[in-house]
Amino acid sequence: MTSYSVNSTDLRLVQPECICLESEQFEQAVQMSNQVISEPRQWQTYLNGLALLSFTQWLQEKLNIFISDNCCSLRQPQYANVIEAVCNLIVGEFKLCLITSESLLDEVVTVPIAAIDLPDFAAHFYVVIEVQEELKTAIIRGFIRYDDLVDYRQVFNLHPEVDWNYSLPLSLFDPEPNHLLFYLRFLDSTAIELPVTSPNYLPKISLNSPDLETLETLLDRLQYPEQTLWKTLTWEQGLTILQSPELLDLLYQWQLTPHRTTSLSIRITEVFTILTQKAINTQQWLEGKLDEFAQGLGLFIPEPLTANSSIFRSIDKFDNVINELRYQGMDIPPEPGRSYQDIDLGEIALRLCAVTWPIDSPIPPPKWSFLLILGTQLGTPLPDGFKLQVSNLRSIIHEPISGLDDPFLFA
Repeated sequence: MTSYSVNSTDLRLVQPECICLESEQFEQAVQMSNQVISEPRQWQTYLNGLALLSFTQWLQEKLNIFISDNCCSLRQPQYANVIEAVCNLIVGEFKLCLITSESLLDEVVTVPIAAIDLPDFAAHFYVVIEVQEELKTAIIRGFIRYDDLVDYRQVFNLHPEVDWNYSLPLSLFDPEPNHLLFYLRFLDSTAIELPVTSPNYLPKISLNSPDLETLETLLDRLQYPEQTLWKTLTWEQGLTILQSPELLDLLYQWQLTPHRTTSLSIRITEVFTILTQKAINTQQWLEGKLDEFAQGLGLFIPEPLTANSSIFRSIDKFDNVINELRYQGMDIPPEPGRSYQDIDLGEIALRLCAVTWPIDSPIPPPKWSFLLILGTQLGTPLPDGFKLQVSNLRSIIHEPISGLDDPFLFA
């Protein structure tokens, strides 16, 4: 088991690596800070910019290695506005996270939970940089591997603060920068296992996910630049937002724009609903893997359907609707693929029918038409105000169409 020393009185005898800041780096850091909203966060982003620019300059002088900050969080304002660290700096095959401080006299390092716990931001190495702006210097104060950091958290049962940060002793970090250079040059990146996210991952629904009332409170508070997510949401609730780039970007636009439009508010609510409410994932449905709490309604290439009486049922009244749509001019073949799902929405018993058929096209990949019909299980009219909308997290894919007198909605 790794042995940890957390005695803040330990002498750090290694000579720290000091980097002189250049005038153009100050100018670039100012430009980076202008993308965030409140003054305190602008200052932290400014320090983060100086840390990023000076550290990458130092690496370029020390190593002949690929370095890219194109995808780092500091270059994406929606992330820089909420995560006070520089995540996703790419050095060779490694991901680095820079933790920046103006002063480390208390020898306490503040690390955002997101930079450790979320796969999109976790790093192989966490590097602590002290930026002394008035002295025009940046000092590399230490680094730690991801696996060592996680082990320390488990051994000492470390819990985050209410502001979504961990407080770590500076003595936990290796003060020798040459050790970091050695790792970057010779270590295989697979030796440090990071959490991963599957390609089709959607943020998980938890019992503590925020509801629409919480969202309204959040939007109201975010009208003021000094407000932050952690002041309104718990960390468990914040996960839903931090793991959704689309929603996080919309909230950033909401906070950035002085005149907030109704359309932006509606779009935020729609994306939020997809993430937290009972939207149906039609791809999983047609594959026989319907999840009651599936969180997206996305496009797909249908696979051959297998009859399953517990999920899919042929219903005459829906066949009649399909025939009437065909009579009105919709190009539906005689035997399209059909499947059904019963949905209990409170006291309303709904039935959703998905109709699919291939479209002749000489150009791959195969193309399909997709028709959704929503009705009730008893054939009674739908309640007023019902809306059927096909969306993914990025946009509304299709609004409803309706041209029949029958009690159905179509999309």
